[in-house]
Amino acid sequence: MAAAPAPSPAPARAPLRVAAPADLAPVGEALAALGIGLTLVDREMRVQLANDLVRDQAPELSCGADHCFAALWRKAQRCSDCLPLLVFRTGEPQEGLRERGRPGAAPEAWRVRAVPVHDAGGRLAWVAESFIRLASLAPDLAGRAPAAEAGAAALVVIDREERIVSWSPAAAAMFGFPLEEALGRRIDLIVPEDKVDEERARAARVAAEGRAPRTETVRRARDGRRVPVAVSAVALRDEAGALVGRTCVIEDLSALHQLRGQVRAQEQLLAHITREAADAILAVDLTGNVTSWNRGAEQLLGWSAAEITGQPLTRVAPAGPVARLLERAVQRGAQRGVRMEWQDARGAPVPVDVSAAALGGDRAPSGVALVARDLSAQVRLDRQLVRSEKLAMVGSLAAGLAHEIGTPLNVISATAEFLLPDAGEEARAQLRGIVAETERISRLVRDLLSFARGTSPGKTAVALPGAVARVLSLLRITLERRRVRLETRLPDDLPALHADPDGLHQILLNLVVNASQAVAEGGRVVVAARAVEEDGERSVQLEVHDDGPGVPPALRERVLDPFFTTRAEGTGLGLAVVARIVADHGGDLRVGTGPLGGASFTVQLPAEEGR
Repeated sequence: MAAAPAPSPAPARAPLRVAAPADLAPVGEALAALGIGLTLVDREMRVQLANDLVRDQAPELSCGADHCFAALWRKAQRCSDCLPLLVFRTGEPQEGLRERGRPGAAPEAWRVRAVPVHDAGGRLAWVAESFIRLASLAPDLAGRAPAAEAGAAALVVIDREERIVSWSPAAAAMFGFPLEEALGRRIDLIVPEDKVDEERARAARVAAEGRAPRTETVRRARDGRRVPVAVSAVALRDEAGALVGRTCVIEDLSALHQLRGQVRAQEQLLAHITREAADAILAVDLTGNVTSWNRGAEQLLGWSAAEITGQPLTRVAPAGPVARLLERAVQRGAQRGVRMEWQDARGAPVPVDVSAAALGGDRAPSGVALVARDLSAQVRLDRQLVRSEKLAMVGSLAAGLAHEIGTPLNVISATAEFLLPDAGEEARAQLRGIVAETERISRLVRDLLSFARGTSPGKTAVALPGAVARVLSLLRITLERRRVRLETRLPDDLPALHADPDGLHQILLNLVVNASQAVAEGGRVVVAARAVEEDGERSVQLEVHDDGPGVPPALRERVLDPFFTTRAEGTGLGLAVVARIVADHGGDLRVGTGPLGGASFTVQLPAEEGR
């Protein structure tokens, strides 16, 4: 047999020492006056002293009575975790909760403490056990395990042969093995096969160090269930300091594991919602660098999480407004409904509604979470509404004006041409000027009529590449004369448009003419298109870029208004007509800066269904 470890150091507090049990009688009576019961038990587990509080409840507790009395403990045999017995084995105080009450009376909960008492020679001869009433238990608990122990940790005492020598009611409730079935069995009774080595290691550590720290593991119940538990153990030693076993405290973690599972499920659900949400949900640290980026952000802004994580948010958002938003979120709390214009991976502006809240609590925030909702559809609808109102008003005015001007112009032009042959040289020059001016006004009238008339309501499937080819054939000579290079980027799988062929022709013609007039001689114009799907609806995005001077941001909305022009020879109706036709098709027209550095006109029109 291995040598026993050295005895544990003596407690700092001096042990209680008396010459005879009667010496504690005055102390017992004083405790009785305070409502505290006291018994003194010898090594034979016989009561040697009981104060008045105890005797009032159990007169049979005279000197020499068995400590394990059924009348007070509601048990016919010794408690499986008898505190005086543990004190005799360990030499250290023990504490626990018990149920007290005579049969037929309401049970009560008591806190019990057992302390060692030494004789005059310094030998551990008795254990003093004190009882303090905690609260009356409900009558319906009579005959059941004490309420205090029902949810308490299980106390299991194991001897050196790994046999169970003490089995608390909480252990019986936790694992389903009654006391008579557990006592004398090896601890392997509740240790799963895959945890046997772990239990052996715990026993070895207790033998070597005197204790094993609390660790989480599993134990086996009577019905085969694996019960999640936390186990801690301390050494049991005899008076000579020899190891006689260990006391294990086992906590049932089933409720905690269930709660952990619920928390994990909620975290997974939240992570899934965050990851799959249509809105852009992202997080930044206190320096403004991106730490989290969901799929909504990827779809909205075109940057993947791998590309943007660790990068400053200012790559997609304006520096000043973002800095102010983050500062307000940290210092003042959650911010909502902040309108901004972010930028996607292609450099295109994206209008968003942003909310922000500090992460990690108000006292020590670790970053800021942001939710950005795409406002493109709303902005597009707002823009279409405003534009439609303008166009409707101007269209009504234009129709009336064109009708009133058309007839007098024809008379003036016809009269001037009639007088030309008979006029002198000087008059002929003036008449030619009149004819030229009336022709210019006539063109303006025709444009007004075209603008007021709008597009034909008949819409059909139109192939965009064919429409582009027809327009370019008309403009080929004009473009070649100014040496303007025109490129087309039209995918083969581009869906057909649901549009009025004449209206689409007018859109393409006006945009290409406008771009070719904006560039210098030898300039460059690009016509590109791509398929787009938003909210389950397919459309085609047509883009016309040029390398001209571009359109200043302050004028990007005004250039679509009727009669607004930046060219001296322009009428200001070309782009207005385009806007009118696009609106009639339920599409969208945007003006910005293109990849060539000049103006970019983007038209989005619905695609033909099923194509």
